Amino acid sequence: MPIAHLNGIDLHYEQRGTGDPIVWIAGTGIGGGVWDRWQTPHFERRYRCITFDLRGTGTSDSPDAPYTLETFAHDAIALVEHLGIETAHFAGVSLGSAIIQEIALRRPELVRSAVLISTWSSTRREHHIRRWFDARLAMLRTAPIETFRASAFWMSSPTIIDLEPDLQAEVEEFFAKNSAAQPLHAYIGHFEADLGHDTMDRLHEITVPTLVVYGDEDLITLPRYNEEVAARIPGAQVHVIRSAGHLAWVERGAEMNAAIERFFDSVEAAEPARSESAR
Repeated sequence: MPIAHLNGIDLHYEQRGTGDPIVWIAGTGIGGGVWDRWQTPHFERRYRCITFDLRGTGTSDSPDAPYTLETFAHDAIALVEHLGIETAHFAGVSLGSAIIQEIALRRPELVRSAVLISTWSSTRREHHIRRWFDARLAMLRTAPIETFRASAFWMSSPTIIDLEPDLQAEVEEFFAKNSAAQPLHAYIGHFEADLGHDTMDRLHEITVPTLVVYGDEDLITLPRYNEEVAARIPGAQVHVIRSAGHLAWVERGAEMNAAIERFFDSVEAAEPARSESAR
């Protein structure tokens, strides 16, 4: 269980496989293990997969201090540099996708490509997701934790809940085992970071190859939010996963993996051509 002391905290990380690195960044209140149902077992065959617990989750430290997208981005950058990685593919879901947006804007030389799963660009202007975050925060602050957990089904695909109950049970069991236990202040801090996310007017500055992947039944980061991100990033590709919700990377893991792998292959195939044209 490797630990890196970075930016004044201990950050827990894992590495699996060999090859070109992929940095996987989890979402709000969940640890790095959420990639281990589908993604790391598949991609470690060809890639060096790096997962980690964000500050405030898992076995990483949970400082009682403000949590911001900038802080999360600095942690991820520091971990990449600690591991001696010059450039990597990055893939992140929800809050993790927002962190990658910040990294691509601040340190584009580190980002070989960006996979943004269940993403959005401005909590201030995208009011539906703002009200979701506000509601979740209100439950954390004023209601029993069971009430907070009971609302989590909104992250699932309605089709899967109605028509694929066995799959829904598997997804819920997986998250019950892998959700990161953390102090209340840290969970609140994650949602406060979500509320502060706003890259909409800067996305056109992202120059790295980008793939936006989302479920067509995402009730949190709505499909149009994902499409807005893709429209604002020059050359961004889009893959829509049918009958999937906010948890598409777990609900439809095989299709998610195939979409990401095709994207990585296209990025890697284009790199020699880009080098030749630069000469």
